[in-house]
Order: sequence, then C-alpha cells, then structure tokens
Amino acid sequence: MTSSRRKQKYNRLMHHRMRSVLLVSTAYDAFVLQEEGNLTEQIFLEYKALSLSSAPHVTHVASEEAALEALEKERFDLVLRVARLANTDLGEFGRRVKELRPGTPVVVLGFDHGEMARLRRLVSREAIDSIFLWNGDAKILLAIIKEAEDRANIDEDIAIADLRVILVVEDSIRYYSAFLSVLYPELMKQSQSLFAEGTSRLDKLLRMRTRPKVVHASDYEEAEAIVARYRDNLLALISDLGFPRQGKLDPRAGLQLARRVRQQMPDLPIVLQSADEKYAAEAVELGMFVTKNSPSLLQQVRDFLIEHLGFGPFIFRLADGSEVARASDIREFRECLTRIPAESLQYHASHNHISNWLLARSEFDLAAKLRPQKVSDFPSLDALRRYLIDELGKLRRTELAGTVTDFSRRHFDGESLFQRLGGGMLGGKARGLAFLNHLLTERSESGSLAGMPIRIPQTFVLTTEVFDRFLDDNRLRNLAAGGNSDEMVRQLCLAAHLPDDVTAGLRVILENLSGPLAVRSSSLLEDDMLHPFAGIYDTVMIPNNAPGISERLEGLKRAVKLVFASAFCSNARAYLKATANRAEEEKMAVIIQRLVGRRYGERFYPHVSGVAHSYNFYPLPPQQAADGVVHMALGLGRIVVEGGEYLRFCPRYPAILPQVPTPDDFLKYSQRNFYALDLAGARSAAAGEADFTRRYDLPAAEQDGTLQLLASIYDTANGIITESPDARGPWVLTFNNILKHRAVPLAAALEQLLGLATEAMGTAVELEFACDLGAYASRFRGQPSSEPAVLYALQLRPVRTSEALPELAERDIAPDGVVCRSHRSLGHGRHADIRDVIYVRPQAFEPSRNPAIARDIERMNAELLEQGRGYLLIGPGRWGSADHWLGIPVQWAQISAARVIVEATLPDYRVEPSSGTHFFHNLTSLRLGYLTVAADADPGGDRLDWEWLDRQPAHCQTELVRHLRLERPLLVELDGQRGRGLVLKPGAAANPAP
Repeated sequence: MTSSRRKQKYNRLMHHRMRSVLLVSTAYDAFVLQEEGNLTEQIFLEYKALSLSSAPHVTHVASEEAALEALEKERFDLVLRVARLANTDLGEFGRRVKELRPGTPVVVLGFDHGEMARLRRLVSREAIDSIFLWNGDAKILLAIIKEAEDRANIDEDIAIADLRVILVVEDSIRYYSAFLSVLYPELMKQSQSLFAEGTSRLDKLLRMRTRPKVVHASDYEEAEAIVARYRDNLLALISDLGFPRQGKLDPRAGLQLARRVRQQMPDLPIVLQSADEKYAAEAVELGMFVTKNSPSLLQQVRDFLIEHLGFGPFIFRLADGSEVARASDIREFRECLTRIPAESLQYHASHNHISNWLLARSEFDLAAKLRPQKVSDFPSLDALRRYLIDELGKLRRTELAGTVTDFSRRHFDGESLFQRLGGGMLGGKARGLAFLNHLLTERSESGSLAGMPIRIPQTFVLTTEVFDRFLDDNRLRNLAAGGNSDEMVRQLCLAAHLPDDVTAGLRVILENLSGPLAVRSSSLLEDDMLHPFAGIYDTVMIPNNAPGISERLEGLKRAVKLVFASAFCSNARAYLKATANRAEEEKMAVIIQRLVGRRYGERFYPHVSGVAHSYNFYPLPPQQAADGVVHMALGLGRIVVEGGEYLRFCPRYPAILPQVPTPDDFLKYSQRNFYALDLAGARSAAAGEADFTRRYDLPAAEQDGTLQLLASIYDTANGIITESPDARGPWVLTFNNILKHRAVPLAAALEQLLGLATEAMGTAVELEFACDLGAYASRFRGQPSSEPAVLYALQLRPVRTSEALPELAERDIAPDGVVCRSHRSLGHGRHADIRDVIYVRPQAFEPSRNPAIARDIERMNAELLEQGRGYLLIGPGRWGSADHWLGIPVQWAQISAARVIVEATLPDYRVEPSSGTHFFHNLTSLRLGYLTVAADADPGGDRLDWEWLDRQPAHCQTELVRHLRLERPLLVELDGQRGRGLVLKPGAAANPAP
C-alpha cells in the first residue's frame, strides 16, 4: 500500500469523536472532573497524538433542565450525567435527550456504590448508553470518552482498517468502571510505545490510530453476539466468570463463553476473573485465571496486556544578532528582563518581538496592550523595563491565582500557592484545598470575606505518581496484601528510598521554604463524601529548623515516607475492608504545607484553629441546622479533631453559647491544654516517630502571651466571667474578644466561607482552618502593626447529610418494646438485620478503666468483622476520644464492624456529647447510626433499657463488656430530618402502643 493511500485511509478513522461533552453536575463535581488539570492534560495529549486540533470541550450545566435547553440550542457529542444530583428519573432524562438529539450517547456517572443496583433498574439501553462509578481517579473520564468513541466508530473503523477488538465481559458497574480506567491508559501506553518506533509522521499516526477497540458486554447473550459480529477481529477476551445468562445469574457463564470462543479461536488470549477460586482449575485450562480478591489483580491485568497484546524560547539578542539570554516561558522572560542590556531591550521593543511572542502563547490581551506602545512613549529604557516587568508580574499573578501549577526544580516559583510534583492525581484532601483556592479566586476578587483575608498556606503536593514509583522502585507492592505489623510497615517504608528527582525537588523546596511544615496525607478516596477516609491516614508536623539543609531534607523525607506507610497500616486496612475498597486501588498523594502559626520560644502554633461545619447535627435554639457549627481551640487543631476540649459555637450567633449557660459550666468544660509544635525536637526520631507536636497546659500559653488574647477570667469573688483586668481568678478560654466583642471578624468570615463552599459543592462541607490574629495580637502585646488578621483554610471536604425518607414517621411504641430512644441522633434509615449487641456494663464502669474496655471491644469486634456481622455498640461517654477520662478511646479499627453506636450518659458520668471529629465524620459518612442518650429524661424522652440488656444471655463477656447474640434482629429507625432515633426489641415494631 502506497504512502498516499495509507494516509487517505487513516485520515478517515475515528470519524465520530467526542469533541463536545455536556457535563450535568454540581460546581464541585465539575471541578473534580475537569478543573484539576490531569484529565484535561491526558485528553489533550491523547488528541495531540492523534493529530486532532483540540481536546474535547466540556460545557457544564447544573441541572437537567439547563441541559435540555443547551441541547436545543447546540449539538453535543456526549452527555455525561452525574448521579449525585437531585433524585430524578434518569431514564426519562435519557429519553428526552435522545428525542432532542437522536444518537447522542448518554452516560451516567454514579458516586455511590450502594446506588448502582437502583441506577441499573431505573435505566434502559434505549435511554442510557452506559453507567460508570466514580472511583476517585480522573482516568475514568478518559475511559468514558474513549468507550463512547469506540462504540460509535468500531464498525466503520474495522471496515476501513480491519482494527482489532478486545471484548470485556463484566456485569459489576463498580468493577468494570475501575477496570476500564486501567485498561484504556494501558492501551494508550502500548500505542505510544509503538508510536516511538514509527519511522515517519505517517507511521506514528498509523500506530496511534490503530489501537484496539474495547467493547463491553454485561451478559452472556450480548457477549455471544459481539463474538459472532467481530470474530475475525477479536484480539482478546477478558471475562468475569459469573454474570447473567438467559436473564439469571450464572456463576459458570464465563466458562461457557470461554469454551465456545476457544473452539472457534484456539489461540485467542483469554483472561477469566472471579472472586470465587473454586473454578480456578477449569479457568486455567481455558486461559489465564485471576482472582478478584488478589491484592495484585490490577497489576496482573497490566502484565497480561504487556505480555500478550502488543513553539520555542525567546532569544534576547543585541542589534548585531548576538545572543545575551533566552527564556522558555513567561516567568523566565520576566527574570531575563531584570538583567539584559538596555540595547537588547530597545532592539526587541522596537520590532514588536515581545508582543509577537506573547501572541504565540495565547496571551492576547497583554500582547494587544503592548503592541501599540513605542519606546518613545517612556521617559527612559529603565522605565520601559519596569513597566514590562510589572505587566508580566500582573499577568503571572492572574494566571496563578486559584490554579494548580507544575513544580519546577530549575525555577522555584515562590508566587504560586499550590504546586504539584508528578503527573498523577492530587488525592481527595489536596483536591478539596485546590478547589477552595480556585473558588476564592472566582468568587472574591479581593481575596477577603467579611473584611477578613482568606488564604491557603503555600502548598506542594507529591501526586499519586510519586507513590506508585516509590512502591515499584522499592518492591513494596506486596504491602497491600497485609500481614505486616504497623511497625514493620513503617520500618520497611523508612528503609526505602524516594525517587531521585523527587528528593531533588524536596531539596529545592526546603532551600526556598523555611519554618515548620505539615506533611499530610491525600489519598484518592480521602475526603470524598462517599468514601471519607478522613483521619485514617497520618499527618506529620516537623520543625524544619535544623542548621543544615541535608538534615532538614532527611526530616522531610522521613515524614513523607511515614505518610506513605500509613496507607498500609491496620487503621487503613480495616477501613478499606469495611468500605469494600481494594488496598491496591487506593493511592496516596502527600501534601507539604507551611504550618500556620508563630514562634514563641521553642513552641510554634496558631492563635486559633478548628473545624467548621456548614450543617449542624446538634442545633440548639436559636440555631438552625443549616447555620452550621464551629469547633475552635487555642493552638493546633489536633485537640479538636481528637475529641478533646474546645469551644463550640454557631457562626451566625457567635455570642450565644447555649451549651455553657453558666460561668461554672464554662469553667468546667472549657479548654485546659493545647497542642503546639516542639521546635526543640525533643521527641526521638529513633522511636519511630517524626511528629513533634506536644500537649501543653494553659500556663504555657499565658507565658507566650497568647492566652490573654482569647481568654477571660472567672471572677471567683463574684462568680462571673469577665475581661476586666482587675478581676482575680483562673483563666477561662471563652474567645470573647473574638466572638462577643468581635475584635476580628472571624465568625462572619467563617459563615460566608461555609456558605460559599456549600453552594459550590452542592452539599454540606467541613472546613479545617487556622487563624493568625495579625495586628490585634501585636497591639495587645504593645507592638504596633498594620498586619491584618488572616483566616487560613487548611482542608475542605464534602460531607453527607440525611436524605428524606417519608415513610419514617414518628410512632408511639410501647415503652417496654424500646431498647433505646434518642432525641439527638445521627444517620437516617432503617437497620433491620442487627442481632449482635456489644455494650459496656454500667455496674462495672469506671473511667480509669476505659482503655481496658477499648481492648475488650477490639477483640469482640475482630470476631464479628471476620464473620461479617454488624452490631449495636453501647457505652458511656465520647466514643473515640483521645482523653480516656471523657470516653472510651477506641480507634476506628477497633469498632469497624459496628453499624449503630449509642453514646450513653450515666447518672454519675456526664460528658458533653461528641461531634465533628474525623472519627465522628467517618461514622456518619458510612451511613452508620449514632444515638446520644441523655440521663434523667422525662418518660417520653430519651431511654436506654440497661435492665433488658442485662437479662439477655451473653454470647461472651468480660468483667467490663458483654456481647449478646439475639435470636431475632433488632429494628433500628433513624430520622435524620428531626434527629430522632429508636432501637426496638425483636418483635416490638409489630406491637405499637394503642
């Protein structure tokens, strides 16, 4: 075939391209799916390799009505409907799209694994072409686009070029979503390797455009039809073992299909997959067998594919043409302007060279501004130089605002607030922070809310690509299989090395970044509303104050490795198992962030920090749930997220604190200690830790001069709280100067920021923050200053709120049928299959023994987790508190099988109920129930029938804890709209009170 004919043929391939995509989603989902940059980059590179003029254009609308209006006005090649929107009829939406634009593919992207069965029932192939499940990785969007293009082009492209076909048979939406997200990029890599071998542009284009098409089937009949249709072009079969056949699930359908295909195509590569290994022997006879439970499943698939399926720099010159400098980008150009000879500047400015170069980089506005200006318009060449430097600086600041930029070791960019190292994903936590940075730029030109500047700390992210390379270079992939103690996991990771280029990048960061750093986890699933791994992975804070750069670098590398290691520790493994996620699918990015605060001797900490929620699960009048709630403390926010003592207030009513109605209550429940970073580094790194945070009593803050900014005095003579300097008594952390006297508009800024984030994300949010009080703090200490107080956003995550279930109406139940009734509950829905109860024996309860209680519960939980049995957990005080005097100090791994948790109050043990910690957030996001039971309530109020529990026979028990296994299940009803919860005894629901 001649070169000319070959060119004509391959120019006809991929005729139906997804050039325009209509994305129907909330603003937050649009940011996640297209603004983070990775997706756009991947698609752009793929299209550039295919010699296309541009990557697909994504148009975003926020509702189905807006989508239909857009479709009436213009044509879109693909409609992508995110299923996290309001609960509407997806099938009807798909049919209306196809009535308006026949043949337009409609794809549904779900965010909740539990909703997949419902989505499958609601849609039909006539209305919805395919359904995918978001797995935290933007590669799934590339898979969605390529799958739609393959489906649209396969017949024409086979007719033109006889292309190959890979058949994937899988009925699980979750699995094929994850699988295709791996398969397509791997096919790209294969094609790119062939691309590199091309001897001409035409040959390279040929190799890229001829990648195999991927066809997906979800049942036997569909797969059989595809085999018959593309038999002569089939390259491989990748199939599940069990999927529907003749309308029913057939666990051997994959074997039957493989045998049929093998008879027709004896040499065809076949991969059979199943979670059940009992068919492994038969599968191996037909091809390669992979168990879905294998920690290395995705790697085995990659191995199968590999083994079986094969514009310029600005050159500054003098008038005679000699080179004096060169710049590859605008930042380098601006730097060169500061030092090039005046003769060179005059030469280029007189010939429009600068504006032409900017036009080539699509900087049209600045180029248009510069072009009409002449050298003679400026009093001197130095004035021209300053003007250009200033304009380019403005341009760069505008470009960087709210963006994620790529880190450069060669040219450190101190102006960029958010930079990433590596080509992978940012992870959930970093993504939320990047979105907030973007949002603040889009919605607040001044960067302030309520007159208070809002910032993010300077942030660097090691993307998931670095994590993958770390595991591969050090052969640590097997850590995902488990079997190692947490200490062993940490030691293996600490002994491993980071990639050389990453280490070099970290050195450049430290050369330009002094002061303490926070090294935080940011996994793919972390801080996603439906997969909230908040608090599961590690955050390490380091002083970064060693005299030598090498020692500082070792400290930072150690912190990064410890965060990597936390992905494989017991807490993470337990959570992954409880959420039906695979350890090898989870990937870890790392955030390196300037620590917000000031230095006080050998301590470093912020004036204020805390966690703000846009939805308050415990509103007390005049508060409403949507007014939100803030948990705030002096010092580092660790004391808040660990469930310690802090101040709780509503940002709309900051001076009203109903939970501490009397001065005595304030004295009793206010913060007594705080966390700060120990700059002396007293904690030994050899002990296996690199986190230098320490807990201090309040006199330390008084010594530092920070307590006086925020605290009041409990006037013992008059029994009142006062800010009078003449009062005598103990300090009480009331934050009155900020909340009541409003020296700093912190509450108003938080209220506006929560509202802004909630609107943009389309859901309730949780915000971790820190605040530097600026001039207020300086003036208080007699140091005049004009430095403003600044609110720093540290993390932003979406959170789930209760959905409406109208059948959950309050009913009168006979008192003897109630195990537990709560008027302050979390969660929404019914649990009708709980037969196991673990409760703390009230007669034996003693706060000093709470650690022992936690160990007893851990052993019982392990047994129930192994058996797959959920249970009801009952006990006094705050579950998960780091202070065992305030509650039982369990970690998530110790209660990971619990389905419903009750926090009880005993007559002689009254603790302010917990809420808002990472641990608590995980409970609610996993759709578990959480009931708080008050003591001494009226007959129609809260109730907990300890006597009934004690009368039931124990399945096993210790001195402190009993485990019951009931013959019939309890019924748990949770009304999330009104905060009511019921736990009913077996059979009680059928016998309501007359």
